[in-house]
Amino acid sequence: MQDGVACPACGLPRWLNRKLVWTTDGGIYFRARRSERLVFLDEKEISALVEEGVRLRGEQLLDTLRERRREFTRAEVSTQMTPLRRAFLRRRPFARKFVKLALGEASLLGCGNLEVTSLKPGKEMELKARHPYHPQLLAGDIWGFWEGLFGVEALLSLNPTSQYDWEITVKTIARKKHHAERETLPRRPQRDYDLEVCEKCRLPRFTWELRWDEELGTIYRAGSHRHMIITSARGWQVVLEEIAGNREGELPPVACEALAALSSAEYGTLKGGNYKTAYRNFFLGLPFLGWGKPKRVSRKPFLIEAEMEGVPFPQLLAWKMAGLFEALEGEPADIKYLREGDNGRRYLIGPRLEGNFLEIERMVPEPGRFVLPF
Repeated sequence: MQDGVACPACGLPRWLNRKLVWTTDGGIYFRARRSERLVFLDEKEISALVEEGVRLRGEQLLDTLRERRREFTRAEVSTQMTPLRRAFLRRRPFARKFVKLALGEASLLGCGNLEVTSLKPGKEMELKARHPYHPQLLAGDIWGFWEGLFGVEALLSLNPTSQYDWEITVKTIARKKHHAERETLPRRPQRDYDLEVCEKCRLPRFTWELRWDEELGTIYRAGSHRHMIITSARGWQVVLEEIAGNREGELPPVACEALAALSSAEYGTLKGGNYKTAYRNFFLGLPFLGWGKPKRVSRKPFLIEAEMEGVPFPQLLAWKMAGLFEALEGEPADIKYLREGDNGRRYLIGPRLEGNFLEIERMVPEPGRFVLPF
């Protein structure tokens, strides 16, 4: 079976097995021994969090996010540019081919259809982005990629041509060496052999049908409009820190509630009259999306308790769980998550209690007061 052909059994593209590996910590990595951790993100959730951040902090947040993505991508690319690679890029045919291959890889990961309309290696590039995962963030990625690849300083132009199409132009204005510290990535965890896989292609079996549209550069859930992207967990943490306004990345309540509302609308379709199956699909789907690995999940009266490990974004996962609870139980959720060990989290999810309740301290008898049993 060729890499570009979808598996007839599960429908996933064959090339996934050549590029990615699912590991014992509930994460996704490239197959290299040392790799950045990757994660699936929902495009609607990305847009919702950015929109809430703009409401709280103003339109200037978009410029800040674009600049932070530029800095992150530029540093990531420049650390990979060895003297030999830079020597190859001085030859235009090699540089042109390299740029187009890199943009093609980005399309495979769900960034959108990136079509180069004009390319002068090291000087200027114009491209048309169709269905970008987020136009402002993608523009920052392209900007940083260009500067890190050729060691230059460039200007960016971003213009919409339709609802789903954008024109992105980067133009070099000066040569500039970007001194990024080369960090040695830790070894990625071992492959997780406990995951259920397709018998034909050996790819993980998702709890719902996931499809790749290589023409549009999108990843989507079959039968829905849910588009996803595979991206660096560390790069997404940079975005969360800017939206939250702090280095801890703790989002404000309004942003979290927007995320819970999206999750509630999405996971309401999982109910199917069977709570057990719906909860099972949600928690077993987390390792396939790179969101951590459930160790133990129990559903008690008025309480969902889950022990997780390897969760990249504990607060986001908590509110996604809250949305699941609201969709299935039909009432607002109250959530609490605790750290357990170095890499573990314990989540408690129950109904939100509203109104005036008797404080437990007032139920203790006062000194010298008798409480009759009738």
